[in-house]
Formats: sequence, C-alpha cells, structure tokens
Amino acid sequence: MTVEKLNPPGLHQPVDNLYAHIVRSVGAVHYRIGGQVAVGQDGRNICLGDMAGQIRSCYEQVTVALESVGLTWQDVVHIYTFTTAMDDYIAAERAIAKEFFGESPPASTLVEVARLVERDWLVEVQVDAVADR
Repeated sequence: MTVEKLNPPGLHQPVDNLYAHIVRSVGAVHYRIGGQVAVGQDGRNICLGDMAGQIRSCYEQVTVALESVGLTWQDVVHIYTFTTAMDDYIAAERAIAKEFFGESPPASTLVEVARLVERDWLVEVQVDAVADR
C-alpha cells in the first residue's frame, strides 16, 4: 500500500501545513470512523464550553478508534470537522493539531454549522483512514 499527500502547484499552500489538498492511496483498505464528540465513556458531555478541551477530546477518541483496529493518525487520509464556532475552533485547533497529525497532515474539510445534535457540543470530528490490512 502507498499513500501520497500532495499539494500541487496551482493551489494555495495549506495554512500552517495543517492539511493536504490531495491524498492518493493505492492497494488500501478504507476505514471510516464516525463523528466523535466530547462525550466521556460514561456517556456524559465533557469539556463544556471549552473549545480546546472538546477538540482534544475528539482527537483522543479518534485515537482510541484508530488504535482499536491497529491504525495511527499517520494512516488518516481525510479529517472532516464540524464546529459551531469557527473562529474559536481555528484559534484553539492550531495548537493541538500537530500533536496528532505530526508533519504529514491529512486532507481536511472544516465546516461551521448552526448546531450539532447536542447543544453543548462545539465540535465533531470524523476521519477516513487507509491501511494495507
């Protein structure tokens, strides 16, 4: 399996190298991890009103999901993020993303929405990953 993350000439360079424009995978098994939100194992909302805390919680839950099938963040090819407060998200996420993405970030979609299923949720994260197994 091969994965290439590309930022071709003719497209703007990703802001702070936080994403790639194109991810190409060959010979891969595709994993889609459904939207993760700031909910603890007990089912209760956590990090209420704390954008950075909710982002970190979402990324940590994605990490658990990835590890459960033998994957890491380096196997992630696309991250889809939905937030109810774009400016707050952008300010908080930059400090957290590289901890999880490293120097090879995935393709990315970021969307501001009026609300998520629970009013206390500020962010929801879904990822696609690929592996040779």
